[in-house]
Amino acid sequence: MLESQPVAERKSEAVRLVLGVDTCGPSGTVALASIDGESVAILGQRSLAGRTYSATLVAKIAEILNESGTELRDLHAIVVVNGPGSFTGVRVGLSAVKGLAEPFQTPVAAVSRLAVLAAKAGLASAALDAHRHEVFLRLEGPGGSPPELLAGAEELAKFPPPARLAISDDGAAALLGAAWPKTDLAKVEAPTAEEAVKLCIPRILAGDFDDVATLDGHYLRRSDAEIFGQTSPATMSDSRRFRVRAMTVGDLDRVMAIAAASHNGPVWRREDYEKALDANGQPRRIALVAEALESGAMAGFAVASVMAPEAELESVVTALAHQRRGVARELFSVLKGQLRRQGAREVILEVRAGNRAALGFYRFLGFAEEGRRPAYYADPVEDAILMRVRLM
Repeated sequence: MLESQPVAERKSEAVRLVLGVDTCGPSGTVALASIDGESVAILGQRSLAGRTYSATLVAKIAEILNESGTELRDLHAIVVVNGPGSFTGVRVGLSAVKGLAEPFQTPVAAVSRLAVLAAKAGLASAALDAHRHEVFLRLEGPGGSPPELLAGAEELAKFPPPARLAISDDGAAALLGAAWPKTDLAKVEAPTAEEAVKLCIPRILAGDFDDVATLDGHYLRRSDAEIFGQTSPATMSDSRRFRVRAMTVGDLDRVMAIAAASHNGPVWRREDYEKALDANGQPRRIALVAEALESGAMAGFAVASVMAPEAELESVVTALAHQRRGVARELFSVLKGQLRRQGAREVILEVRAGNRAALGFYRFLGFAEEGRRPAYYADPVEDAILMRVRLM
């Protein structure tokens, strides 16, 4: 039962206060709700203008909490919409929520924006404009959770059209109207944080929350993945075909061969790699390799140095035969966990200004440019781009 409830009457021992955050779309929202038994009251909701999330999100959250007399310690849970949508918006929302959850270990429930849209329309299938003539798509399946994927006209032609599908924007309507002319496109207003909270109430009451340390964005960005060496829907399981482990001395011949074959691989001597394996070396380094499970072939490697609270990504290289299969992403995912355990909170790196593939890949991982060193590289002379990412 949904009902209005005066703020003054909403506090009791049984009341659960829940904050909702959605920064995935062209505009965003934050909401505060109270759950008391079967009653749900939305205490307030605020809108966020697009492209302002990093500057306005925390202030809007503070505003809505202050107006209701709520402190962070009072929150029972936080619901965050973690995509799909704007890469920057997703990242800003997740970063803020993780920061807010940390002081009092507030539980966090993440939910797909497609799921919120579908629930709002009372349908199983939904789509959102992904731009570049593609849609984020949630399709009703034979059972279990409906699959979600990124699809263009070519992919849409391969799926049986659903009878009805929820949309909230003109871009999705245009693409789906042309691809599936017989599908009834039910247009509703864009989903909000309020609706995300309502959808997650059963999970909140059941104590079904996400691991904040490993929580990541639900990006569904195939085209960036294909360009910069990451997984696509067609190869989504490839990362499971590799295992990541610590680099050993016995790996060095293969590691150096991969580096030598890579156009932008590190020009290191064997003793440089040996120093990276020295547990007593300063700075301390973490060196990892990825191996193909079936063949045992080395698929790539990564090296980072740790000077807590900062770490430097010195190299991440994928073997030519295993590129565009998610190896680099898998290496960095494991590396992040190890860096956190070593006390690192941020990772920095430098990359040639002309290495567009690497720049795109690092941006895909969340790195942001923060400066450059003129004429830093030789042969050819080129600037170094300095980049940084915060470990969430």
